Amino acid sequence: MSSLQISQGMFRLSDTKTLQLDALALNAGDSWAFVGSNGSGKSALARALAGELPLLKGERRCQFTRITRLSFEQLQKLVSDEWQRNNTDLLSPGEEDTGRTTAEIIQDEVKDPARCARLAEQFGISALLDRRFKYLSTGETRKTLLCQALMTDPQLLILDEPFDGLDVNSRQQLAALLADLHSAGITLVLVLNRSDEIPELVHFACVLAHCSLSETGEKSSLLQQELAIAG
Repeated sequence: MSSLQISQGMFRLSDTKTLQLDALALNAGDSWAFVGSNGSGKSALARALAGELPLLKGERRCQFTRITRLSFEQLQKLVSDEWQRNNTDLLSPGEEDTGRTTAEIIQDEVKDPARCARLAEQFGISALLDRRFKYLSTGETRKTLLCQALMTDPQLLILDEPFDGLDVNSRQQLAALLADLHSAGITLVLVLNRSDEIPELVHFACVLAHCSLSETGEKSSLLQQELAIAG
C-alpha cells in the first residue's frame, strides 16, 4: 500500500521561516482535510506534501509515484495567461480570438481526446470542450483544471482551497465530484480555510497554526472538540 510519511520534518519557506511537521502519515485511500487561517502555512503544507519544498531536517518518505497539487493561485494564473495570450482589445476587425479551448487546456500535458471526453462527461462540462477556457465561470474553470489533473491519473491529489470563490451550488457539485474520485481510489488531501468547509467524504483532519500541526485525528473527533471549545 502506498503511503506518505513525514517524521520530524522541517521545511524551508524562506531564510527566516520554516514549516514544522512532526509526525504525519497519509495512506492510500485516505481522505484528509488540513484547516488553517490565512498565514497559518496551509499552502506551504500542500507544497511540502507534494515534495515541492526543501527538507531541512527530518524525513519524508513517499511511495506515491504520481502526485498532483492544484491551487486557486494556479487557476488564476492560468486564466490570466490565457487572457494575455491574445488581448481581444487589440484584435483587428475580422481577426479571430485565439485563446485555447477547454479541451486544449485539459490535454495540456496528456493528449488523449477519448479520456478528455470521458472526464468532461463525468464532470458535466462536455458542452464546454470547444469553448474558450478564459470565458468559463469560476466553477467551470475549477472543473476543467481537475480534469486536466486527472489526465495524468494521479494516486494522490492535493487541492489547495478548492472551494474558494465558489457559490453554494458549485461547492456542492465539487464536493460530490471529489467524493466520486475518492470512491474510485484516489487519495485526497484538501487544504481549507475553515472546518465548516470540510465535506462529508473526509475521514481525517488536521488543524494548522503558526506553520505547524496543532491537532490531528479523525474528522468527527476534531469537530466535536471544536464544538466543545465554542460552547
